Amino acid sequence: MTLLRSPRALLAAAALALVSTPSLANGAFPDEFSIFFPPKAPSRILVGANFGAMISEDSGATWRYACEPYVTTGSGLALSQVNVIFYQVAADGAFLTDTTIGTVTRSPDVGCSWPTSGGSIAGLDVTDIFPSPTDPAFVLAVTVTPTGSSLWASHDGGKSFDASAVYTSNVLITGVEIAKSDPAVIYATLSGPSLAKLLRSADSGKTWATYDLPTLPPPPGQQTAITPRPLLLAVDPEDATVAYLRLLGPPYDAIAIVSNAGQSVEVALTISGVFSAFVRAGDKSLYAGTPDGKLYHRPPQGAFAAPIKGPRFRCLGQRPGSTDLYACADMFLDGFSVGVSHDGGATFQKVMKISELLGPLTCAAVQNACTDHWNRIRVVFGPDAGTPPADGGGAVTPPSSGHCASTGGGAVATLALVAFALRRKRRR
Repeated sequence: MTLLRSPRALLAAAALALVSTPSLANGAFPDEFSIFFPPKAPSRILVGANFGAMISEDSGATWRYACEPYVTTGSGLALSQVNVIFYQVAADGAFLTDTTIGTVTRSPDVGCSWPTSGGSIAGLDVTDIFPSPTDPAFVLAVTVTPTGSSLWASHDGGKSFDASAVYTSNVLITGVEIAKSDPAVIYATLSGPSLAKLLRSADSGKTWATYDLPTLPPPPGQQTAITPRPLLLAVDPEDATVAYLRLLGPPYDAIAIVSNAGQSVEVALTISGVFSAFVRAGDKSLYAGTPDGKLYHRPPQGAFAAPIKGPRFRCLGQRPGSTDLYACADMFLDGFSVGVSHDGGATFQKVMKISELLGPLTCAAVQNACTDHWNRIRVVFGPDAGTPPADGGGAVTPPSSGHCASTGGGAVATLALVAFALRRKRRR
């Protein structure tokens, strides 16, 4: 389903398309799910979904949520008018969102309130945000206008943004990230007609170095190489001179490794298709997943191996200090919505299904704002929605495609109903 944006955002994107490729917010993987492990909360998990923020306080045993209409400022806008594009988590555990109406909301209290950010970004179309992994006050945001794009800084945790831009371009800034090991280091990517560049600042955005990025092979039957859209996947948490990029150039999708502070770029893996998930694990391994259930693994100092079969990946993540690998998947086809692997991705066990949600968060503001929303979506999940899961996880055998087809129209109709009710926002 096409992502719906406001008329202002559509006008800006259309105008910028004259000098750049179209925007995809949050560069890496704009899809239904993202997973986070907030710092200083060893049992908390946040999953950003296409209907709200799902939160577990007990390592995934039980889950509640803040509904999307409330997360997007609680403004009372119709559900069809506003959606969360993606979530981020700040160093102090605050949650931040970017929405399709171009606003940023920030929750300092684990999802109970979501005030809107102000300052210079008010009224602009925000397409990306990134909080510093170490400084809870420092947040960067990308905005787009008919004439270009800009990078803005906040020094109060995203509550407001400075009057002057950190960086401005007449093409599209497709993503930005701040290094964990050196908070003064910032990476950003630029995309335009026949243009793919990497930006790097070592002084918190005062000065920038610019590097050209490689092209991708010509499509079959053609001779012209593809200029990809570069998207930031991650900055290496231990080495600020290393970053990981996604080079998107249909029919190909590639993962590139930047080293030597931007001066060297290696295209480490190219596939015909798309990636939908990526994580740099604590042992320095890289994992990349696809929506059709392929998991690619690159060991430290090694190369990506042939893919192994996994769930239909919508996200990958790992809590710092843990070896467990988490994945978001397709509840109907994989048997779980969030799963965990204890063996490096060889197998995944169910952590939760969305149908096991217990309802809105217990704080009064969310209960008041989200009760009607919950009553609508729990009908889709069935009579057991809101009931704690009876099982304790364990290995899941996904239903086969044949089984799904053999159920006739019932399963197809149910899946279509869920797609409608949750307003799936695939934007590949």
